Amino acid sequence: MAAIRPERRGRRRLSGLTPRERELYRWILQRFATAGPPSGEATRATAVELGLDPDEALAALARDDLVHTDRDGRPVVAYPFSAHERGHRVLINEIHEVEAMCAIDALGIAAMLDQPIEVRSHDPISGREIRVHATPEAVASWQPETAVVLAGSSSCEGPSYCGCCDVLNFFESTENARRYLREHANVQGMPISILDAAAAGRAIFGAMLKET
Repeated sequence: MAAIRPERRGRRRLSGLTPRERELYRWILQRFATAGPPSGEATRATAVELGLDPDEALAALARDDLVHTDRDGRPVVAYPFSAHERGHRVLINEIHEVEAMCAIDALGIAAMLDQPIEVRSHDPISGREIRVHATPEAVASWQPETAVVLAGSSSCEGPSYCGCCDVLNFFESTENARRYLREHANVQGMPISILDAAAAGRAIFGAMLKET
C-alpha cells in the first residue's frame, strides 16, 4: 500500500481543528458529495452559524491542508473533492457525479461516503480510459485489468494539491507508469496496484465524516 504518514490517516487529519471547525469541514465535504461545491457566501454563512469567524476557520482548514479556497472564499480543493476538472470523475451510487483531486482520493470516496462508486479516468500517456467500480469495503473490478496507480510526488513541501495530486494518476499498465517516471525527472514514486491504491484511499478518508 502507498506509504501514508500517520497524521494523514482518517480522523487524525482533523486533530488540529476545534469541534466547530470539524463541523464546517464535514459540511463542506457533504456539499461537494451531494450538491456540488458550495459558494464562498454559503461557506462563510455556515461558519457564522457554527459560531466561527469565517476567515479564521478557513485559514485553519488551509493550514492543515484540508480545504483551500479561491479569492472569493469558495472551496476549490476539499480532499478528496475538487471544484475544477482533474480528470478523475466519480459517480456516487449511480446518482451524483463529483470530481476527485487524484486517483487515490477518487478511490477513497466510497469508504468516506459508505456508497458504491464508479471512477472514470484516463492514462496520461496513452489516453486510454480506465474505469473502476468500488464498494465501501473493497474494489469490485477495474478495466483494463492491467491498470495501476502511480503513487508519488514532485515535492515534499507544501499542500498536497501542489506536490502530489498531479502525480497520483491511473495508468493502463505498469510500463506506462514507469515511462511517466522516466519522462518526469522531478517525480519520485512507484506504480502500485488498484487494490493497494484503494486501501490507501480508505485509510485516508474512511472515517472523515464520522463524529468524533
